[in-house]
Amino acid sequence: MHRRNSAFTLIELLIVIAVIALLIGILLPALGAARKTARAAVCLNSQRQSAVGMHTYAGDHKEIAIPSYNMSDFTGASACDGWAPILDRGGYVQAGEQTKASPFYCPETIDLEGLATGQTGKDPLLPKGWMDWPNMRTGSRNSPVLIPERNFNKIIRVSYWINADNPIGSQVSTIDPDTFFTGSVGYGPAVDGRFIKPTRFAAFRFPSSLIATADGVYAGRQRDNKVGTENSRIGYRHAGAGGGAANVAFADGHASVIAARDFPRGFNNGTNFAAVREENSYGKPTVYADPDATAEIVKKRAGL
Repeated sequence: MHRRNSAFTLIELLIVIAVIALLIGILLPALGAARKTARAAVCLNSQRQSAVGMHTYAGDHKEIAIPSYNMSDFTGASACDGWAPILDRGGYVQAGEQTKASPFYCPETIDLEGLATGQTGKDPLLPKGWMDWPNMRTGSRNSPVLIPERNFNKIIRVSYWINADNPIGSQVSTIDPDTFFTGSVGYGPAVDGRFIKPTRFAAFRFPSSLIATADGVYAGRQRDNKVGTENSRIGYRHAGAGGGAANVAFADGHASVIAARDFPRGFNNGTNFAAVREENSYGKPTVYADPDATAEIVKKRAGL
């Protein structure tokens, strides 16, 4: 008796290969989506961690919000420390030297220096990049710098925007205290002689709605928060309606996701006043410590 050798025929092999190729084609997109979801979750947790650190900082500093950075005049000619280095130096949230493996760096960050020339301009990728802190503005360029006399001895790579009063580079006519989550403490004097001082937690009317940090770079320019707006600093790195979504930490310490279409803008001298007022209305995420009070100030100044 002769045993018959069993083997795949050429047609059977081709069928197996086709099935394997089909399964790979189905699984790869799902695997990619799962990885993006995991990275978004890491980003969300990082911002939550920073928010907790900011609350601990406030508890140690008479209930004031951490500065976006400290400065000594309105030109930005001196070195500015930055909120992430302040948290790191104080042991509230620690990070390594210019590393991507950091609570201050979103895993979906595009590896671009977002504010190298001072603005993000019309490039939609720059708000999805990063910025190094501490930092000094030289002309129109932002450059990282150490401040050893104040114990800032390492550069920290940050890919989050902080909701701050940030008029650096020019002198403004007036300063309204406690407008946003925080501010560039020490900026001034404005034409009316005021300086930006630390923001009080007591000024937060709706802390669970007040945005503290978000995917993006640097600070300020709240009026330019929409996708496609020139010099926007919000980095919509994650999947969402209207051009993506940004992970956000709020003043009460929780973190969540805001779709691009729902991210609120700041007032721009009365332009689109009604639309911006609606975006910052009760129950919605807002960039203002007290949306109603700020709206009244803007309305009066614009003669509306």
